[in-house]
Amino acid sequence: MPAIRLVLPAPLRALLARGAGSAMVSGFLLVALLTMVGKIVAFAKDALVANKLGTASELDAFMLVFGFYTFIGSVLGGGIPESFVPAYAELRERRGLRRAYRLGLQSVASHFAALLICGGLLALAAPSVVAWTTKGFEPAKQALAVSLLRGLLPFLLCFGVAQHLGAWLRAGKTFLLAASAPMLVPLGIVIALLLAGNQVNAWTLVSGTVWGAVAHLAVLLVAIIRRLPRRLSWWRCSLRHREPGLRVVLRNAVPFLIGGVAFGSAVVVDQTMAAWLTAGSVAVLGYSDKVCAIVLAVTAGPASDVLFPHFAELVARRDWNGLRKRLFASAGIIVSASLPMTLAMCFLAPWIVRILFERGAFGPQDTQRVAEVLRYAAFQIPFYILGTVAARIVISLQASRYMLTIAFSALFLNASLNWLFMRHLGAAGIALSTTIVHCICALATCGTCLLVIRRKEAA
Repeated sequence: MPAIRLVLPAPLRALLARGAGSAMVSGFLLVALLTMVGKIVAFAKDALVANKLGTASELDAFMLVFGFYTFIGSVLGGGIPESFVPAYAELRERRGLRRAYRLGLQSVASHFAALLICGGLLALAAPSVVAWTTKGFEPAKQALAVSLLRGLLPFLLCFGVAQHLGAWLRAGKTFLLAASAPMLVPLGIVIALLLAGNQVNAWTLVSGTVWGAVAHLAVLLVAIIRRLPRRLSWWRCSLRHREPGLRVVLRNAVPFLIGGVAFGSAVVVDQTMAAWLTAGSVAVLGYSDKVCAIVLAVTAGPASDVLFPHFAELVARRDWNGLRKRLFASAGIIVSASLPMTLAMCFLAPWIVRILFERGAFGPQDTQRVAEVLRYAAFQIPFYILGTVAARIVISLQASRYMLTIAFSALFLNASLNWLFMRHLGAAGIALSTTIVHCICALATCGTCLLVIRRKEAA
């Protein structure tokens, strides 16, 4: 069946083709453009939330609960979908599209069942989870967090399944829809905030999030259904007979799940420990992270994507000396380019926060709190970029087990340093802890690269 395609005007297609030089690069530029548009929509949502709610106490509860669900969805979304893509591609080549489609349908069903079980357990245990993670919340605020945790359950289901469908589309080389559809979630929040007028509260964010996630899932679901065979016999066979490749997908998902827990739980730990501080600390930490995320989105990702093919080529040629030189050169360029940016963010933090967020309910006092945290958080940028690039080398060397060790060690160190610094600096102490952990992880990852390269040379 024909796939949904994004049709651009002929002059724009011609311009992109001339500028990019190839269809592959043109497609990459289009995906990058849509990703940037999605980030602009997400930032518009954040600015509007700051205007309506500032650092209100109920925003703490929403951001904490939303963090729980995005963590669970990301962990499961990095497990089954990631292991599904290579199995799907292999089955498509060896057995044909119909068998591959059957594997896709059954994988989505398995993923949905896992999301439903996790979400149901979290909803049932909501009072205990909230009581343990929000020791600094008042009883009324804890009760609100419990209600929000249960109210956002549809978001978890839609978000998780949409991630899987996006991976399915990318496996079929339909990149544009998978890259553009996620912006429907922040767009739904923006629409909900505008419709609510002056009656904005945490439930406004919940409704916008849920309906945005439903729209995201619906768009991808329509695209997938249009690809699948329409014969009733195929659907009956797919529902009755399990595809053998499904067992491989579920088995290979375990390492991805473990890695997702290790790499993704740091944010949950930070938000949980921020909830033990004064009211608004979770929101303050969240605003600071969003500013840093804007910079990292246009530095860490592109840097690792551009350098990764070169690392893989050097590994394939067994050019260990060249790989070592490329690592040192990349580290020098990253530090030289990002350090001035980091220092500028540190000194201009109040002005940056004022320009981005200070309006409506977000007042000068909120600007001062967020700027104080941002001064510490900004210094994570060069270490985060360096660690991301070095991690690409580790993956190229097929030594990912070292990354799991570093990730779990960093998780323990992050919680320990949070506890140490937050007692004196509050939310800024959590940001300082994150910076120190990224620094140690970047150095450890670079050291791992050099160690593995040395072993390769010796072998």
